[in-house]
Amino acid sequence: MARLAFFGTPELAATCAAAVFEACADGRHQLVLGVCQTDKPVGRGHKVEPPPTKRVLSALGVPMLQPSTLKKDTPDGEAFFEAFKAADVDLAIVVAYGRIVPRRLLALPRRGFVNVHASLLPRWRGAAPIQRAIEAGDPETGVCLMDMVAELDAGDVFAERRFAIDDDDTGETLAVKVGAHGASLLRQHLDDLLEGRLPRVPQPSDGITYAEMLRKDEATIDFNRPARAVFDRCRAFVPWPGSQTVLGGELIKLFDPRLTDVDTRGAVPGAVVDVNREQGVLLACQDRAVAFGRVQRPNKGPVPAWQWAQSRSG
Repeated sequence: MARLAFFGTPELAATCAAAVFEACADGRHQLVLGVCQTDKPVGRGHKVEPPPTKRVLSALGVPMLQPSTLKKDTPDGEAFFEAFKAADVDLAIVVAYGRIVPRRLLALPRRGFVNVHASLLPRWRGAAPIQRAIEAGDPETGVCLMDMVAELDAGDVFAERRFAIDDDDTGETLAVKVGAHGASLLRQHLDDLLEGRLPRVPQPSDGITYAEMLRKDEATIDFNRPARAVFDRCRAFVPWPGSQTVLGGELIKLFDPRLTDVDTRGAVPGAVVDVNREQGVLLACQDRAVAFGRVQRPNKGPVPAWQWAQSRSG
């Protein structure tokens, strides 16, 4: 019986974790340990909530660990190292865990660590591959099963699956797709990974890009850019860090971006060129307008853009 551990934190990781648990249903494998980041305050009320992976695996009876750090010579890091060593794991699976796994942990499982990475490696190594792929206007992305090594996302690739990025995809919806494809890929190849049957394909040295971690200050939109670039960036940053601009002296959050054919060449970048019930508020970019269906004023909830415009003019 193979002993498995799962490292992951957000919703897409929870989807993959459930798939690994299901793959153990016939008794040939056992998911002996789940690992995720610590519980954190969420929402306006800042209520402390467990990560999605913890909710899923705890409900299935899988023991969970939530170390605050994996670093050597720290109380939490040392305690986790000993607990993980005692778990006697054959294979560890990592999906969007959110922490760097140290070399000494990578060496413990007999079959190593396998990462379900949300890109077509070597493009978009790093922390935010889903969002950076949309922001860059990539027509497709995918998921890879990758051997984890000390260098960031540089291991050999065992398997991959490609799929299109649609114009209506956001960072949120594409993460759902990644979770579903990642779960399917794990179910398909879990036995192959444990038996060492998959070919190891080294990543090419050409085409390496890095997906930097998202920052809060990236929410402010630069309307001097082409509409396509603005549209891609805004939908990439759903749900966080979101999109915002200053209108009428107020910092306004913008939701539901859509490309339009309205020519705005010569208009002031970021200026309101139209507001209507069908499209929302149209803001000028370098070449044409991007429409936003909903807006949010400071200390208020999101409302339809036309409603905001009426209150602004009234």
